[in-house]
Amino acid sequence: MSFPGRIISRISLYLPRLGLSALILCLVSGLVLAFYYRPMGNVFQNVEEITTLVPYGWFFRQLHYSAGQVFVILMLLHTLDHFFRRRYRIYALGEWISLIVSLALCFYTLFTGFILKADQEGVFAGRIFMNIIETLPVAGGAIARLFIVPGNSFFFLPYLYHSFFLPLLIIYLMRGHIREWFPNERFLLSGGIGLSLYALFVSPRIDIPPDASVAVVEGPWFFLGIQSLLKVLPSFLAGLVIPGLFIGCILVLPAAGPALRALSFNERIIRIGETGLYCLLIISICLYAFLTLRAAIWGP
Repeated sequence: MSFPGRIISRISLYLPRLGLSALILCLVSGLVLAFYYRPMGNVFQNVEEITTLVPYGWFFRQLHYSAGQVFVILMLLHTLDHFFRRRYRIYALGEWISLIVSLALCFYTLFTGFILKADQEGVFAGRIFMNIIETLPVAGGAIARLFIVPGNSFFFLPYLYHSFFLPLLIIYLMRGHIREWFPNERFLLSGGIGLSLYALFVSPRIDIPPDASVAVVEGPWFFLGIQSLLKVLPSFLAGLVIPGLFIGCILVLPAAGPALRALSFNERIIRIGETGLYCLLIISICLYAFLTLRAAIWGP
C-alpha cells in the first residue's frame, strides 16, 4: 500500500474511535446538565443560571456542546469515507440503512439541542421546523405536534427527544459499530483532554434573549443550506421534499444494482444506473456544502 493509502487507512480507523470517545463525553456531560435543565417556564433564564450559577455549569455546557458537535462531524466523515470509497457495496442493506438513519438522528439531536438553548436562535429554529412540518398535506399539523407543541410546552418534547429517546435509539442502531470501534484508553484520554481544553479556554457564544431585536437570526451550521433554500423555494419543497429525496437515494444506494438485475436489465445499463445515482448524490452533497459555506460566510 502506498504512503497516502496508509494515511487514509489510518484516518479511517481513527475517525469512529475518536467519534465514540466524543459520544461518551457528550453523554456524561449531558447527564449532568439534565439534572439542572427545566423545559418549562422561563427556560432561557434556567439556561443562563446553569451557565453562571451552577458550579462548573459553563464547563459542562461547553463540553457537552463541543463533544456533540465533534461526534456528529466525525460520524459524518466516517459515513462519507464509506460513501466515497463505495464500501456500501459490501454492507448488508439493513446495516447501511441503520448507519444512515443513525446519522440523520444525530443531526436531529444536535438540532433539538440548538432549540433547547431557549435563546432567540433556538426559538426561531424551532418555529421554522414546526412550520415546515405543518406543510405536510392532511396531517401536517398533527405530525408537527409530535415534535414541538406551541406555548408553555414548546421545549418539553425537544427535551425528551434530546435527553432520552434519541440517544437510546442512536446507540441501538449503532450497536454493531460500537462493538467494533469501541475506543481504548488512549482514544478516551486523547478525546477527553482535547475537548476539556476546548471547554476551558474557548468561551461559549453569547445567547441572545428571546425578546431581543436582531437583524439576522441563523440556525445551526448544518441547517444553513436549507435556510438558504427556504428563501427561494416553498417550505414543503425546500424543507421536506428535497432532503427526503436525498436521504431516500442514499438509503437505496446499495440496493440499486440488485434491483436493476432483478428487473433483468443488462450489465451495462446496471453500471450506468449505479454510477448515475452515485454521481447525482456527489453533486447534491457538493451543492449543499456550497450553500452551507456561502451562508456561513455571507449569511443565509
